[in-house]
Amino acid sequence: MATTLIKSGDDFYKLSGVDDALFDEYNVSEGLIEYNPNTLLDNNMAYKISKFSTKEYCIDILKNTFNDPDYNEYSNTLNKEFLLNVVDNVYYFQRITPAMLRPKRLLRISNNLSKQSTSFEQTNKGEIITLQTQPDAIYDRNKDELRFIKLNAIKRFFVGIDNLYREATNDEIKNFLNQDFIQVGKNFSFDLVMGNNRKKIALLKDKYSNCSNDEKSVLKEYIHNYDSHLAFNGNVFEISSNKELTNLLRGLDEDYYTKPIEKQKYVANSSIKFNS
Repeated sequence: MATTLIKSGDDFYKLSGVDDALFDEYNVSEGLIEYNPNTLLDNNMAYKISKFSTKEYCIDILKNTFNDPDYNEYSNTLNKEFLLNVVDNVYYFQRITPAMLRPKRLLRISNNLSKQSTSFEQTNKGEIITLQTQPDAIYDRNKDELRFIKLNAIKRFFVGIDNLYREATNDEIKNFLNQDFIQVGKNFSFDLVMGNNRKKIALLKDKYSNCSNDEKSVLKEYIHNYDSHLAFNGNVFEISSNKELTNLLRGLDEDYYTKPIEKQKYVANSSIKFNS
């Protein structure tokens, strides 16, 4: 037995009569990975965030014991922000977008007492919500674990969760570029840094400063050995373009590696810890 709710404004409202499980679990036969923006998912994989109820972006309905009678009936005059299907302490989330509420024209074909019947139906805007083949997010209360495929798809459920992969602020970019191992070229400045590099800086802004002196030397040598085209003079990398900044950030994140048999250098676009 399931309970289905619609979020409207600050409250959730119950859809009476919708007591079916609307979604299936994700297929995670290839792995359920603790969220890391450096990890890209393959087929049959999903991200997870453990101990989700302790996170500042977790919402109250997931922290409190669910009680069906606590929720008022939904009225179609209310806005529809997202759908929540609750089945045995598992919460399935789906966004509701304008495309899911569009009017529809349907031909219904059915068999009734061995006789086929056909009817035409037309729905008005907002009378039908199109369901996706899989939910945008799943919260398992017994495990206190959130599972999802795309971070961008769950921002409206959990305000602030996008800070897990946010862009660095202008001040953070200035501070990063002012570190003693970087020299910014005269035709490049913080305001020219593009989106992907801003996100990478937000993740790596403190990595170099948190290294010991020996680790800093190892890191700079590692970057220089893998990218000899990146200007490196007096233990300082000169950055004059977004491409050069991208390469520096790849090195800072230790994304470069060499296959031991081929002796060929590569850049890792994704990484998974062995203990995930």
